[in-house]
Amino acid sequence: MAGQFTGISDSVWAIIETYLPTTTVPPTRGRPHASFRKVINTILGVLLTGARWVDVPRGENFASRSTAHRWLGLWESDGTWANLQAHLLGEAQELGLIDWERASIDSSFAAGKGGGEGVQYGFKGKGVNLHTVVEGKGLPLAIISTGAADSERAQVAPLLDSIQILTGKPGRPKQLPAALQADKGYDSRELRTHLRTRGVKPLIPRRSWPHRKPFRGRPPAQPIDRWKVERTFAWCQRKYRRLVVRWERREKYWNGFISLAICMFWIDRLNGILG
Repeated sequence: MAGQFTGISDSVWAIIETYLPTTTVPPTRGRPHASFRKVINTILGVLLTGARWVDVPRGENFASRSTAHRWLGLWESDGTWANLQAHLLGEAQELGLIDWERASIDSSFAAGKGGGEGVQYGFKGKGVNLHTVVEGKGLPLAIISTGAADSERAQVAPLLDSIQILTGKPGRPKQLPAALQADKGYDSRELRTHLRTRGVKPLIPRRSWPHRKPFRGRPPAQPIDRWKVERTFAWCQRKYRRLVVRWERREKYWNGFISLAICMFWIDRLNGILG
């Protein structure tokens, strides 16, 4: 997608189209809805460039701004984005593209200059935190958004629970990593216990302060490579400019952009393998 964005390719659309709803409107009850491909092009154009809705791309490959904005929120509310994400992760799981050995978790700050639902004043200012868990190669498995004042440690369990994978086969697919890496800000006895009860090995450096007894455990056999989640944040900020600053006042539109960004990460990966 280098250069000016003119729309998704046929191969990308073939992946997305499978999981979009097949809503039709009878001719006697109004006009048919806009082409979903044009809607996706418009939403993705805003996500990639960070443009205002009044500056959305125009042309035969794009829908109107009001139509794209409405479908962005509707597909978040009815679970379309979540369903697309779960099936993409399921396809990646079947192809062995997800590295479950060591996942990493961290959060990044996005200024909430538009205010609105869920925006809080935190240590870094007014905005929200994007809590992200990535698999061993650095691709996001889940992202949740909370107010900037919310605790990072408290979001670990909801973040792991939000990883959904649909393979279309009987049985429950793997949805938790073997180990989870995090920085010292996540150091907590309760969190370590919670992760171990779920079969996840915590790889979290311990904070140090005066009079604390030194830890006697064995260090990890391999050095912690938590830089992969930081690289994912850099990818998001460079490629999906709409996630740098939250302008949406309603959470469903902001969460819709987040979900589409995750989907596009995996679509690009699958398209590179299958295409």
